[in-house]
Amino acid sequence: MSMDYLSSGFSRVDGSQDPGIFVSCLQTLSSLPYFQSYKKRSFQLLRPEAGCRILEIGCGLGEDARAIARMVGSEPPGRGGFVAAVDASRKMIGSARNSIEDAETEPIRFCLADACRLPFSDGAFYGVRADRVLQHISEAEMAFFEMARVVRDGGRVVVYEPDWGTFIVSPGGKEVSRTMTRLFGDNFPSGWIGRQLPGLFREAGLGKIQVEAHTFFTGDLPLAKQVFDLVNNAHRAEKLGNVTESQAEGWLADLEKAHSQGRFFCSYTGFLVCGEKPFR
Repeated sequence: MSMDYLSSGFSRVDGSQDPGIFVSCLQTLSSLPYFQSYKKRSFQLLRPEAGCRILEIGCGLGEDARAIARMVGSEPPGRGGFVAAVDASRKMIGSARNSIEDAETEPIRFCLADACRLPFSDGAFYGVRADRVLQHISEAEMAFFEMARVVRDGGRVVVYEPDWGTFIVSPGGKEVSRTMTRLFGDNFPSGWIGRQLPGLFREAGLGKIQVEAHTFFTGDLPLAKQVFDLVNNAHRAEKLGNVTESQAEGWLADLEKAHSQGRFFCSYTGFLVCGEKPFR
């Protein structure tokens, strides 16, 4: 069986050997101040109001869908606002649904669906949001245009995506580190989608576009190993012949030494983009 890698595995969680590693990664990321901060900002840009219908693409464990659901409300049930929480993974949908304390009153409707072929009519939602989802979709542009299709006139589309071309790890030899970070980014189906977002918003005819750059950084090597898959990625580079065994092991040893000396550092930049669908 093939190895599960975080960079490529989120697009096929249901076929994974161990879906728990993806659940654990999402839980860790959600606990970090950086992710909490830009998520809060994305909710502000989305402007969910009581009574609104919001679509959450790639709901994962459902934490963001629940946060938005508290903003849109549902009084009385079935007639007020709600969140349609979509994911392509049955296991993720199951985990998200099981996390809800009272499924009868929670204004969330879970839906197993392909983001590139959304089962909703044109203009069905007041707002649409996606957070670190398009990077895992090879047809990311198609998924984005589907988001723009199902938002109503005057409604908002909000997307946050990393740009893995900005991923850096220090120290380590320049060429080996460049190989490692490039390999990690290139194994995302759409690893450069972050820098492409502003153009996609314009191409979809959205207006009032806002672009914000949010840079994550850490000097915590154990954390970086977990969320950036550094060890598995180094061994993959060796198996592919991109580096030798001694180079891979030496690079990992350099990171461990740097961490013990307080010199380890890694970062990437993500882009939070918002646009409004004009009235026609």
